[in-house]
Amino acid sequence: MKKACLNDLANRVLQALRLWPALLAGGCASHSFDATHVADVRYKPSNVYLRSKVLDPQLKRVAVLPITTVASTEAFMAGAQLLEPKVADELEKAKRFDLVIISPVQLRQWTGQAAWRDDEPLPPDFFSRLREGCGCDAVFFTLLTSYYPYPPVAVGWKLSLVAVQGREIVWKADELFDAGDTIVANAARHYAGQHVHI
Repeated sequence: MKKACLNDLANRVLQALRLWPALLAGGCASHSFDATHVADVRYKPSNVYLRSKVLDPQLKRVAVLPITTVASTEAFMAGAQLLEPKVADELEKAKRFDLVIISPVQLRQWTGQAAWRDDEPLPPDFFSRLREGCGCDAVFFTLLTSYYPYPPVAVGWKLSLVAVQGREIVWKADELFDAGDTIVANAARHYAGQHVHI
Protein backbone atom coordinates (compact mmCIF):
# COMPACT_ATOMS: atom_id res chain seq x y z
CA MET A 1 0.00 0.00 0.00
CA LYS A 2 1.29 3.46 -0.90
CA LYS A 3 2.36 5.55 2.08
CA ALA A 4 0.08 8.49 2.70
CA CYS A 5 1.81 11.85 2.84
CA LEU A 6 0.76 13.57 6.03
CA ASN A 7 1.38 17.00 4.53
CA ASP A 8 -1.03 16.22 1.67
CA LEU A 9 -3.71 15.14 4.13
CA ALA A 10 -3.31 18.25 6.28
CA ASN A 11 -3.33 20.54 3.25
CA ARG A 12 -6.39 18.87 1.73
CA VAL A 13 -8.44 19.32 4.88
CA LEU A 14 -7.27 22.90 5.42
CA GLN A 15 -7.79 23.87 1.77
CA ALA A 16 -11.31 22.51 1.83
CA LEU A 17 -12.10 24.29 5.09
CA ARG A 18 -10.87 27.64 3.79
CA LEU A 19 -13.59 27.35 1.15
CA TRP A 20 -16.39 27.85 3.66
CA PRO A 21 -15.86 31.60 4.25
CA ALA A 22 -16.17 32.23 0.52
CA LEU A 23 -19.23 30.03 0.18
CA LEU A 24 -20.91 31.67 3.14
CA ALA A 25 -20.04 35.14 1.91
CA GLY A 26 -21.13 34.41 -1.63
CA GLY A 27 -24.49 32.86 -0.89
CA CYS A 28 -23.89 29.18 -1.53
CA ALA A 29 -27.42 28.39 -2.65
CA SER A 30 -27.48 30.87 -5.48
CA HIS A 31 -23.92 31.53 -6.57
CA SER A 32 -21.61 29.46 -8.69
CA PHE A 33 -17.92 30.29 -8.71
CA ASP A 34 -16.00 30.96 -11.91
CA ALA A 35 -12.31 30.37 -11.31
CA THR A 36 -11.17 31.38 -14.80
CA HIS A 37 -10.43 35.00 -13.90
CA VAL A 38 -9.02 34.55 -10.40
CA ALA A 39 -5.57 36.11 -10.38
CA ASP A 40 -3.90 34.77 -7.25
CA VAL A 41 -4.56 31.31 -5.82
CA ARG A 42 -1.29 30.82 -3.96
CA TYR A 43 -2.61 30.96 -0.41
CA LYS A 44 -1.07 28.25 1.72
CA PRO A 45 -1.84 27.65 5.39
CA SER A 46 1.25 28.57 7.38
CA ASN A 47 0.55 27.58 10.98
CA VAL A 48 0.73 23.80 10.56
CA TYR A 49 2.75 21.29 12.60
CA LEU A 50 3.56 17.84 11.20
CA ARG A 51 5.23 15.20 13.35
CA SER A 52 6.54 13.48 10.23
CA LYS A 53 6.06 13.68 6.48
CA VAL A 54 4.49 10.23 6.27
CA LEU A 55 1.32 9.11 7.99
CA ASP A 56 1.85 6.19 10.36
CA PRO A 57 0.20 3.16 8.70
CA GLN A 58 -1.04 2.05 12.15
CA LEU A 59 -3.43 5.02 12.24
CA LYS A 60 -6.36 3.43 10.47
CA ARG A 61 -9.38 4.46 12.52
CA VAL A 62 -9.96 8.02 13.71
CA ALA A 63 -12.53 9.21 16.24
CA VAL A 64 -13.85 12.61 15.15
CA LEU A 65 -15.00 14.52 18.22
CA PRO A 66 -17.77 17.13 18.22
CA ILE A 67 -16.68 20.65 17.32
CA THR A 68 -15.86 22.87 20.27
CA THR A 69 -15.86 26.67 20.25
CA VAL A 70 -13.91 29.38 22.03
CA ALA A 71 -17.17 31.00 23.19
CA SER A 72 -20.71 29.79 23.82
CA THR A 73 -22.38 32.60 21.89
CA GLU A 74 -25.33 32.01 19.60
CA ALA A 75 -23.17 32.80 16.55
CA PHE A 76 -20.48 30.27 17.51
CA MET A 77 -23.06 27.58 18.26
CA ALA A 78 -24.75 28.18 14.88
CA GLY A 79 -21.37 28.09 13.16
CA ALA A 80 -20.40 24.83 14.82
CA GLN A 81 -23.72 23.26 13.85
CA LEU A 82 -23.34 24.43 10.24
CA LEU A 83 -19.69 23.46 9.84
CA GLU A 84 -19.48 20.19 11.80
CA PRO A 85 -20.71 17.97 8.94
CA LYS A 86 -18.31 19.74 6.54
CA VAL A 87 -15.29 18.79 8.65
CA ALA A 88 -16.32 15.12 8.59
CA ASP A 89 -17.03 15.31 4.84
CA GLU A 90 -13.58 16.68 4.07
CA LEU A 91 -11.85 14.11 6.26
CA GLU A 92 -13.85 11.42 4.48
CA LYS A 93 -12.84 12.75 1.05
CA ALA A 94 -9.18 12.41 2.02
CA LYS A 95 -9.74 8.60 2.15
CA ARG A 96 -6.95 8.09 4.67
CA PHE A 97 -8.92 6.74 7.61
CA ASP A 98 -11.94 4.81 8.71
CA LEU A 99 -13.79 7.62 10.49
CA VAL A 100 -15.95 7.22 13.56
CA ILE A 101 -18.07 10.29 14.22
CA ILE A 102 -18.51 10.57 17.97
CA SER A 103 -21.74 12.17 19.16
CA PRO A 104 -21.88 14.38 22.26
CA VAL A 105 -24.01 11.69 23.95
CA GLN A 106 -21.43 8.96 23.27
CA LEU A 107 -18.58 11.18 24.39
CA ARG A 108 -20.38 12.02 27.65
CA GLN A 109 -21.00 8.29 28.31
CA TRP A 110 -17.36 7.41 27.73
CA THR A 111 -15.61 10.43 29.26
CA GLY A 112 -18.14 12.30 31.41
CA GLN A 113 -18.26 15.35 29.14
CA ALA A 114 -20.03 16.04 25.80
CA ALA A 115 -17.14 17.95 24.20
CA TRP A 116 -13.40 18.28 24.72
CA ARG A 117 -10.69 20.61 23.49
CA ASP A 118 -7.17 19.33 22.99
CA ASP A 119 -5.74 22.18 25.07
CA GLU A 120 -7.69 21.42 28.25
CA PRO A 121 -6.78 18.81 30.87
CA LEU A 122 -8.14 15.48 29.68
CA PRO A 123 -9.05 12.65 32.04
CA PRO A 124 -6.16 10.19 32.51
CA ASP A 125 -8.19 7.42 30.84
CA PHE A 126 -9.56 9.65 28.03
CA PHE A 127 -7.76 7.95 25.14
CA SER A 128 -8.19 4.42 26.47
CA ARG A 129 -11.95 5.02 26.95
CA LEU A 130 -12.28 6.23 23.36
CA ARG A 131 -10.27 3.27 22.11
CA GLU A 132 -12.50 0.87 24.06
CA GLY A 133 -15.63 2.63 22.84
CA CYS A 134 -14.89 2.78 19.11
CA GLY A 135 -11.57 1.07 18.43
CA CYS A 136 -9.83 4.26 17.31
CA ASP A 137 -6.11 4.67 16.70
CA ALA A 138 -6.25 8.48 16.76
CA VAL A 139 -8.56 11.29 17.83
CA PHE A 140 -9.44 14.37 15.76
CA PHE A 141 -10.14 17.54 17.77
CA THR A 142 -11.80 20.55 16.13
CA LEU A 143 -12.00 23.98 17.74
CA LEU A 144 -13.83 26.81 16.00
CA THR A 145 -11.75 29.83 17.04
CA SER A 146 -13.45 32.53 14.94
CA TYR A 147 -16.81 32.70 13.25
CA TYR A 148 -18.09 35.87 11.59
CA PRO A 149 -21.10 34.93 9.44
CA TYR A 150 -21.52 38.35 7.78
CA PRO A 151 -19.32 39.74 5.00
CA PRO A 152 -16.46 39.68 5.13
CA VAL A 153 -16.96 36.20 6.56
CA ALA A 154 -14.14 34.70 8.64
CA VAL A 155 -13.73 31.19 10.00
CA GLY A 156 -10.90 30.19 12.34
CA TRP A 157 -9.91 26.59 12.96
CA LYS A 158 -7.67 24.85 15.44
CA LEU A 159 -7.40 21.22 14.37
CA SER A 160 -5.44 18.40 15.98
CA LEU A 161 -4.92 14.76 15.15
CA VAL A 162 -3.60 12.91 18.21
CA ALA A 163 -2.46 9.28 18.20
CA VAL A 164 -3.99 7.15 20.96
CA GLN A 165 -0.74 5.22 21.38
CA GLY A 166 1.68 7.56 23.14
CA ARG A 167 -0.83 10.44 22.95
CA GLU A 168 1.39 12.20 20.41
CA ILE A 169 0.22 15.00 18.16
CA VAL A 170 0.40 13.73 14.58
CA TRP A 171 -0.55 17.06 13.02
CA LYS A 172 -1.95 20.33 14.21
CA ALA A 173 -3.13 23.47 12.47
CA ASP A 174 -4.29 26.86 13.70
CA GLU A 175 -5.55 29.07 10.85
CA LEU A 176 -7.93 31.96 10.26
CA PHE A 177 -9.59 32.05 6.84
CA ASP A 178 -10.85 35.57 6.26
CA ALA A 179 -12.89 36.29 3.11
CA GLY A 180 -11.77 39.92 3.49
CA ASP A 181 -8.24 38.80 2.61
CA THR A 182 -7.97 38.86 -1.20
CA ILE A 183 -5.57 35.91 -1.36
CA VAL A 184 -7.81 33.73 0.83
CA ALA A 185 -10.94 34.74 -1.08
CA ASN A 186 -9.35 34.10 -4.49
CA ALA A 187 -7.92 30.75 -3.40
CA ALA A 188 -11.32 29.72 -2.02
CA ARG A 189 -13.06 30.72 -5.26
CA HIS A 190 -10.49 28.78 -7.27
CA TYR A 191 -10.96 25.71 -5.09
CA ALA A 192 -14.75 26.03 -5.32
CA GLY A 193 -14.57 26.38 -9.11
CA GLN A 194 -12.73 23.07 -9.30
CA HIS A 195 -14.45 21.09 -6.56
CA VAL A 196 -17.89 22.45 -5.78
CA HIS A 197 -20.88 22.13 -8.11
CA ILE A 198 -23.85 23.98 -6.73
